[in-house]
Amino acid sequence: MLVIFTDLDGTLLEEDGSLSEEVRVLLGVLRPRGVRIVPLTSKTRVELCQWLEELGGDRWGSFENGAGLVTPFGIEIVPGALEVARLRAILRGVREEARLPISLVEEMPDEELVERTGLPLQWIPLVRAREFDLPFCAPEDAREEIYRALEHRPLTRLMKGNRFWYLLGRHDKADAARLLMERLRPAATIGLGDSSNDTGFLRLVDHPVLVPRRSGVDEVLKAALPGAAVAPAPAGAGWTAAVRRLALEDGIGA
Repeated sequence: MLVIFTDLDGTLLEEDGSLSEEVRVLLGVLRPRGVRIVPLTSKTRVELCQWLEELGGDRWGSFENGAGLVTPFGIEIVPGALEVARLRAILRGVREEARLPISLVEEMPDEELVERTGLPLQWIPLVRAREFDLPFCAPEDAREEIYRALEHRPLTRLMKGNRFWYLLGRHDKADAARLLMERLRPAATIGLGDSSNDTGFLRLVDHPVLVPRRSGVDEVLKAALPGAAVAPAPAGAGWTAAVRRLALEDGIGA
C-alpha cells in the first residue's frame, strides 16, 4: 500500500484554499488503486474533517500541526498537546514581557483574515476554531525575542507556517506521521510540503517532495532536505505532476 502524506495549504490546495480540477482527476485515478491520501495540516479539526470528506477514501489525517489524529476509529489527541486557553495565556504573557506587536488570529477582524488567508468569509469561523495550537502574526525581526521569552516555558514550541507563526505544545507533524505509519504500515510513502513546518514529516517518508511557492522553494525547507525532489509548479499543479510521476509512472508502492 502506498500512503501519500501531504500538507494542505499551498501544497495540495490552491492559494485560495480550493482543490483544483487536475487534483480531483488524479485522486479519482489513485483511489481505485488503494493509494491513501493522508493530510498533515495546521488546519483545525473541523477543517480537516471537511477536507477528508472532500478527498474521499478512508479518514486518516492530522490537524493543528500534529496535535491530534483523525482515524476511522475516532479522534486521538497526542500527549504533548496543550489546550488553546493555556497557550493563549502564555502568548499574551510573552507579548507583555517582550512588548512586541503580536496579533493573535483569534483577535483579528474577519476582513483581515480574509485578506491574509485568501479564504472566503464563510470559512473564517473554521480558521478560528483552534483547540491545541495558536496562530499569530509578529514582525520578522521579533523572532529571537519571542524564542528567548519562551525559553523558560519548556512545554511549548514555536513553529513558522506558510502564513502564520504557531505556538503549540511539544508536538509536530512528524509525531503525527510516525503514529499514522505505525497504524497504516505502508509499503512505501511519499510526502509533499511547502513550508518549514513540513520538514519533520518529509524527513520520515521514502520520497519527499518540496512544493514551491510562487517565489520559489522555501529556503529553510530546501536547506533541511537538500536531496529532496522539487515539484515543477506551485500548489495543485506541482502536487499533481509530482504524484503522477512517482505513483503512476515510476510505480512506487505498486
